[in-house]
Amino acid sequence: MIAEPKPPRTVLEAPGVHYLLGRDFGYTDERSQWTYWGPAGKRAGLAHPALRGAMQLGNAAAAMCALDCLRDKLPLEMQAVRRGLAEVTLPARFQVLAGRPQVILDVAHNPQAAKVLADNLLASGYAPQTIAVCGMLRDKDIAGVLAALASRVTRWHLASLSGPRAASADELAAHLQGELERFATPAQAFAAALKRAGENDKIIVFGSFLTVGEVLGWLKNNKTSKR
Repeated sequence: MIAEPKPPRTVLEAPGVHYLLGRDFGYTDERSQWTYWGPAGKRAGLAHPALRGAMQLGNAAAAMCALDCLRDKLPLEMQAVRRGLAEVTLPARFQVLAGRPQVILDVAHNPQAAKVLADNLLASGYAPQTIAVCGMLRDKDIAGVLAALASRVTRWHLASLSGPRAASADELAAHLQGELERFATPAQAFAAALKRAGENDKIIVFGSFLTVGEVLGWLKNNKTSKR
C-alpha cells in the first residue's frame, strides 16, 4: 500500500502488486467524518483517526486497503476498525501533550518529515509564538530540515547533542537567521522555552530521537513544571 501521493519511481518500479492512493484506494474528508473507498468498496461515516496531522487520513486509508486485501485471511468487523482508528497512538510523531503552552513532540530529522511537521503546524491553528527546541545529528540534512520549518518558527532554542555524530548548537545556528539561543542540552533548551512561552504559544521539540527522548525524560522528572 503506497499512501505517498508522489512516490519515487524506484518504488513504483519495484516488483510486486502496488496499491496506490488515489488510484486503487482513497478517501474523502468531510470535516466531522470521512469516507474510505478501496478494493472492497466504501466505508462512510468514519470518525477521524486519533493521530493528529494532515497525512493521517491517507495513512488510515492505506491501512484499511491492506485489511481489504487480507479480508479472506484476516476478517475484521467494522467495529474493530473504528476502535483502532479511535485508539491508535504513535509517540513522538506530532504528539501533542496535554496542557498549556502546547508542546508538540516530533522526531522529524529529514526534510520530508520536517515538511510534514510544518504542514501540521499550519493546520493546527494560530499561536502568537512558536518556539522550536531542536537538536540534530551531524550526518543529517541539517540545512534542509531547518529550512523546511523556518517559516513556522518565531524563535529557536538550539541544543547540542552528545556523541561522535552529534551536531553542536553552533553548527545548527549557522543555518538560521532570526531569534535564537544556544544550549548545552535539549533539556536546558526545553526548560528555557517553557519559561519563555505564554499559555497560547506552541513549543515544538524535534530533530532527533535523542532530542525528543531527553525532553520526555525532563518532563517525567518535572511533572509540575509544565503549566
